[in-house]
This record gives sequence, structure tokens and C-alpha cells, in this order.
Amino acid sequence: MSYLEMKGQREFLCKLPYDSDLLLALKDLARKLGVKTGIFMLLGALKNATLLYYIQSEKKYVKLTFDFPLEIVSGVGNIAVMNDDLIIHAHIVLADKEGKCYGGHLTEGSRVFSCEVYLRELSPTIQRKYDATTGLNLYDM
Repeated sequence: MSYLEMKGQREFLCKLPYDSDLLLALKDLARKLGVKTGIFMLLGALKNATLLYYIQSEKKYVKLTFDFPLEIVSGVGNIAVMNDDLIIHAHIVLADKEGKCYGGHLTEGSRVFSCEVYLRELSPTIQRKYDATTGLNLYDM
């Protein structure tokens, strides 16, 4: 186990643009605000969604595509840096019109219908690095 004490910095309430790509809009938001490390929560609705599911035994992601409107039941994530690039790591739970839920790792391809975000900047800046055991890019602490 490793840990690092973080300090809360600035906090923001944000509304993402209609028809934007959710993941790219979150990354753009962090860049515009100068946030290199942080946590966020989001809610709203998507016109369509693209998620990933990680197959642990194969150390690879499979893509899940939903070409219909969905409510964002829960969305949480964090922001860190890897190789001088911002990394948005988000997991999301979505519900269809019958209440059936789908969840996974947010990737590019989800179109925003409406999305409100609470973003909290943290300090110090956290880096990510590749972890050979899991095949994932994890916090480097």
C-alpha cells in the first residue's frame, strides 16, 4: 500500500457543452482551468455512449457501444499527468429508459446531451506510470 496526503485547492462547478465528447470535454476543462491533479463527479445525460471494460486475465480493454440516449446515474474520476499529458480516468454508470444500468471506463465517443461537473483541484501533482503486474497506468506514489 502506498499513499500521499493531498491538499484541496480550487473547486469548480461546470456545465459541459451540448454534443461535445464527454472525455475530451473533461480534458479540455482541466486544461483551461490549469488543473493537473484533481477529482470530479458528474451527472446528466448522454446522446450515446462508449465505454471500456478491462479483462484482467488478458490485460486488455473491450469496447462497449450504446447508440441510444442514457442518463448518467453516477460518474466519478480523477485527473493526473503521464508523459506530460493530462490523463482523465473516469468510471460511469448509465441507465436506459427502462432503468437498466450499464457501467465501465469512460473513453472517447460519448456525446453529451447535458452534463454538470463538480471538479476539485488537488495538490501536489500526481503522475501515472505503467504497472506491469496489472497492465494499467497507475498512480506513481
